[in-house]
Formats: sequence, C-alpha cells, structure tokens
Amino acid sequence: MNPLDIDPYKILGVARDSDLEQVKRAYRRLVRLYHPDICGRNMENIKRFLAIKDAYQILRQKLQATGKVTIFSASSLTEDASKQESVEGTFLFVQIGLKEALYGTSVQVEICEGEDFCQVCKGLGKVADDVLSFCPSCGGKGYRKLNWGDGDLKVICSSCSGSGTKELKRCPQCGGRGITNKKKRIRLQIPPGTKDGTILRLERGLKRAPYKENSTIYVEVEVKAPQGWIIHGRDIISTVDVDCWTKLGGGYIQVETVDGKEEVFITPGLGHEKFIRLKNRGWVDRKGQRGDHLLRLNILPPMGPCPREAMELINRLKALWPCSGKGPLALPGDK
Repeated sequence: MNPLDIDPYKILGVARDSDLEQVKRAYRRLVRLYHPDICGRNMENIKRFLAIKDAYQILRQKLQATGKVTIFSASSLTEDASKQESVEGTFLFVQIGLKEALYGTSVQVEICEGEDFCQVCKGLGKVADDVLSFCPSCGGKGYRKLNWGDGDLKVICSSCSGSGTKELKRCPQCGGRGITNKKKRIRLQIPPGTKDGTILRLERGLKRAPYKENSTIYVEVEVKAPQGWIIHGRDIISTVDVDCWTKLGGGYIQVETVDGKEEVFITPGLGHEKFIRLKNRGWVDRKGQRGDHLLRLNILPPMGPCPREAMELINRLKALWPCSGKGPLALPGDK
C-alpha cells in the first residue's frame, strides 16, 4: 500500500492534533486486536495490519524530531543506537516502571512458536451448541454405518461433521480457523537506561515459526513515568511546586526521584534560582554513567486578594528585611 494513499489519522482512529503518546497508545491497541498472529494470517488481515503499521510509521516520523527508531539488541548492545533499521517481524509490547527501566529488569513475554490444530474443535473450526437438537442424519452419534463386506464401516456423518448435533457454530477458541497459535513464554532482559519507545530485537529466531522471514521478534518497551517528567540525555527534568513563603524563608520540601522520595533544601530568598540540581539522581547511559535530576521550581503566589492584616504584616516585614533600593511601603487595599 502506498503511504500517500492512506489517511494515517483515520486508520489509527486518532484526532489530527494528537501527540506522539496518543498515537502510540492507539497503535498498540490496534496491534493487539488485528495482528495476523492473533486474528489469522489471511490476506485481508495482513493488508489491514500493514495499513495500521504504515499509518503509525508516518505519524511517528512526523511527530518525532529525528524520525528515527531507537533499536537495541536484547543479547548484544554493541550496535549503533541511532541506526535506522527495517522493523519486519513479530511485534510485542511490554510496560515497565521508571526505576525498572533505569536499573534494568527482566520481563516475561509470550511468543508464537508455530501453529497446531485447535484442541476445542479438533481442527474443524466449528463446535456444537449444547442447546441445539441432535443431528437427524446420525441420531446424535456423529457417524453412520455402511455395509462393508461381512461387517459395518463407521463413517463420519457429513451432515454434522461428526459433532452429532443439527447445527454447528464457529469455534470461539480459533475463530473458525481450525488451528491455533502455539504459545511459549520466555524471559526478556531489559538493559539499564532503557527509554520509552525503545525497541528490543530478540536475536534468536523461532525454531518452528510458520514464516521464516517473520521469525524475528521486536519488543517495544513503554516506560511509565510521572506526569511532566522529561528525560533529556542523562538528565531528568521535573517541576516541583513551592509556595512563595517557603521560597522566601527557605526550608525543606519533599520531592519525588527515581530512587524514591527525598528531602531537598530550598535556599531562602526570592532570587533568580530556577533549578535545583540533584547530583547523580538522573538517567544512566550505555556506559553506566548517571546524570542529574533537575527540579524546576514553580513558585506559587498567595491565593485571592490580600487581606488588610496580611498587608500590615508585609509592611512590617519590608521594614525588618529591607531590599536594596528600598521603595515606599505598600498601602492597605481598603482605607
């Protein structure tokens, strides 16, 4: 399918002002529903999946600054991380926490290891409905007897396909295909410093995969981070709210870091300090070197109009704690 002939927003079901995170969520949801390994490898399903994939690639390249996909090998991290690669194969998605992504972890994933006859319908693609009546041709036995020499030969009833019932319904296990995917669970190692959207390539192929060219497995890692956190290189940037009185008089506040909650001292005075740097609390690179956590201070002003009593205290404070180039005292809001 030519990418110019599709509307990626319509295919993914997202609004035209959607951000990259919304596009990712829509793509993951559709892949789980319409991947050929799940709903069957017929031409219609494959075309639909390729259209979803093309739409995601178009929007991702449009919304990302570099338009590149970060790909690491799950067994070897020696290749260039910024190298653009063709992502063809089986796609899986895993979600991990921020601390797990920082220090590395292992997750269990389920992969397809070939196909086998459905154990529910025995490969027929249909099963009997218990509420239906017996097949009139075989009387519910599932077979008919034919004279064969000196004895009888049992032949599967052609009317009910051996089920013994009058009608059959589509098998809910295989969706009428008669075959199911054989599943296998494996452990996948997530390397330290893995960022959101990183794609891990499983080096070994599937021994019994039905299609050798699609035996490569790609696992996209989704890292859950607190709202507003930004990972820039080795540094983590987040915003912390500080009321003006704490910033004025100084004191300790409790902030959230990757390693847990920590107490941070706020320097007294309303100076030009916009960030507080927490050394060695940031992200880790592929060499194991860790950056810093930068706290952006958001100074919260008092709520509502200033009461007369508060204005009097402010004037007293200005007299006790003068500024350079002292100005006139503030007047109460109501005389």
